[in-house]
Amino acid sequence: MTKPDFQQMTLDELKNYVLAHRDDEEAFQTYITRKRALAVNAIPMTIEEAEADLERRFGQQAS
Repeated sequence: MTKPDFQQMTLDELKNYVLAHRDDEEAFQTYITRKRALAVNAIPMTIEEAEADLERRFGQQAS
């Protein structure tokens, strides 16, 4: 039996494959690598929100 092409799968398809084939280390590592790559580019807030959060947290310490 040949393995599927993990790079051609969507992340959801790969996740489902990993859940169905928990002993497939290659699939798991591919999933983790791709998931982490997406997280690096994630922006949890706008610049303005980040600046306001930093000001709220640390702005008073500078005084």
